[in-house]
Amino acid sequence: MKKTAKIEIVICIILVLVFGGTTIYSNIAKKEAEENRIDNTVTALNDINRYLTIDSSVSKYISYVSSKNNDYTYQVLDKNYLEDNNITTANIFNKIASYDPNYRGSAKEIYQISVYQDIYKYYVKEQISNETLDTVEFVRYDYFCITLDESNLTFAIMPITENEYNTKIGVTENG
Repeated sequence: MKKTAKIEIVICIILVLVFGGTTIYSNIAKKEAEENRIDNTVTALNDINRYLTIDSSVSKYISYVSSKNNDYTYQVLDKNYLEDNNITTANIFNKIASYDPNYRGSAKEIYQISVYQDIYKYYVKEQISNETLDTVEFVRYDYFCITLDESNLTFAIMPITENEYNTKIGVTENG
């Protein structure tokens, strides 16, 4: 066999290996992209365990606020919310809604959206009631955005308006 024929065969083998490797890498990258793709549609939360977890985090927040616990309230609030509203532990109760010690919350609606791998946002419509020994009286609805980071096992709460809530979950004024 001639020397040039051997070189051509080696070049062909190298080209086949390069194209084969590129194809395999491309397929692996596509598969990873599909697995990590975020479904950013808003859906009603149907998982009862997650529902109770989110409802519990809002109840914890209400408890911290009603007991005027500056540090814990500050720690559970969303960092962007704190910065945007110039909230510190010293002025926190001047900047957020107050809750009477008898107030209890109960989630009436929770919607979820996937933000990033293992990070979810939950939009909560919370019914606030004044509970005494013999009566339960409706007070108002409050709205929250809860960010849950499953990989770090942390959550952050951001109070939002009814309009923000309706916009996020896709409710229009007429619907």
